[in-house]
Amino acid sequence: MLFHRVRAILDSLGVRYALIGGWAVGLRGYVRLTTDTDFLTVDRKVLHIGVWNELVAEGIHVDPRKGDFDDPLAGVVHIGSKPDEVDVVVGKWKFEQRVIERAEPVVFQGVPMPVPTTSDLILLKLAAGGAQDYVDAYQLLRFGPQETLVAEVASKIGDLPSDAQKLWQRLLEEITPPSP
Repeated sequence: MLFHRVRAILDSLGVRYALIGGWAVGLRGYVRLTTDTDFLTVDRKVLHIGVWNELVAEGIHVDPRKGDFDDPLAGVVHIGSKPDEVDVVVGKWKFEQRVIERAEPVVFQGVPMPVPTTSDLILLKLAAGGAQDYVDAYQLLRFGPQETLVAEVASKIGDLPSDAQKLWQRLLEEITPPSP
């Protein structure tokens, strides 16, 4: 499985990372269909094609792309093809580094993997801002414990861009029952 190979390369380079995306959301309680595996790091050395030489030599597709100046990501490395795909997402914000640092080990595919806390996953989903990301954040929050998660996200949301903060307010309005 490609996931294990990518993980081994990241480990050999000393890259700190966390499992994110659909698998991480599922490990935190909201199971949904996903076919790829996503890692988050802030270590830009993964964007150099030479890092992935052993995979390229075997004919595995590796496509590192650096983000533009105004891109919310430093880049992404797309590895493999369906049904065995891995994306290494390269963040560039301090909050993403803190998410990786706070990640907790959870067994995934038979090995312990750093997985962001539920509140940190919600923050990542709000920062990503896509439709599926919003649904994931909503479902994670509903799965709970809601009061604890609201407090944890509220204490960290100020570190995120204003668009993510607006999504958080919208999410709070949707989960808070109207007053009688």
